[in-house]
Amino acid sequence: MNIDNRQTQRIPDFARARIIELCQFPGFLEDVSKTGCKVRFPHSFEVDTDKEYTLTVLPAFRSGIREFDLIVQPQWVNKEADCVEIGFRVLCCPGICQFKRYVEILAELEEAIPQEA
Repeated sequence: MNIDNRQTQRIPDFARARIIELCQFPGFLEDVSKTGCKVRFPHSFEVDTDKEYTLTVLPAFRSGIREFDLIVQPQWVNKEADCVEIGFRVLCCPGICQFKRYVEILAELEEAIPQEA
């Protein structure tokens, strides 16, 4: 079940994301906000929602930001036969400044794209 409880704007994204503790293969950031992100992995696996994980974000080239690490905690998990979506809350950590800047850049890029009528 996809639960949308974030109080801040979600910005669509398509960057790679890795959590080695959960899956050897990278997943994809589907969206980000100032407080969290949603990641989809192309494999199904168990997720301990009480545990904190290190999420490595490999930003989209257009952002101009290098990869960075975040400490995240799962807030919800949507597990299917061939994939898993996880909504993460970003915890205070050294990478939080880069993450906030990344969200700002994506928001600016989103505003610059002309909206279709």
